[in-house]
Amino acid sequence: MRSNFILKISFLLIVFILINCDGTLGAFQPLQFPISKNRLEIAIDSLYSMHPKYKIPDKWKEENDWSKRGFDFLNSRIFYFKENPEEMYYTSIRVSNDSLTQIDIAIRSVFIGSKRKWLKQEDFTNEEENRIQTRFKTEIISKLEKYTNSKSRDLGN
Repeated sequence: MRSNFILKISFLLIVFILINCDGTLGAFQPLQFPISKNRLEIAIDSLYSMHPKYKIPDKWKEENDWSKRGFDFLNSRIFYFKENPEEMYYTSIRVSNDSLTQIDIAIRSVFIGSKRKWLKQEDFTNEEENRIQTRFKTEIISKLEKYTNSKSRDLGN
């Protein structure tokens, strides 16, 4: 009888998780830096300090609910872009292949201001995906390369 109760509770828990889960996050094309994670994190802090325009504006702070969604295990940063199209990029940083000197960074989701919604890579056309990736490389990655005195490379999907 007790095992039947545990089985029912387990089933209900699985159903609850499936109903409330947004699914897994994919990733746009990852970029790899030949540096330590700490060095990249310092560079990101410098970027925010020197270019505060990339920080989440107060009007969108409530959209940073990734911990509530269960993604607090990711080492993530959000970059805001005011210029048209107004959007934010949720990115993650991870050590590549257990190497302490290879760090990957990738866009995981894009918040579209006009839609007031986070979207995954699969929600975009190839043209939109290229625009997003180019903006990320031009505005964020190029600055991180300068601050770290290193060159990133595309890893491809």
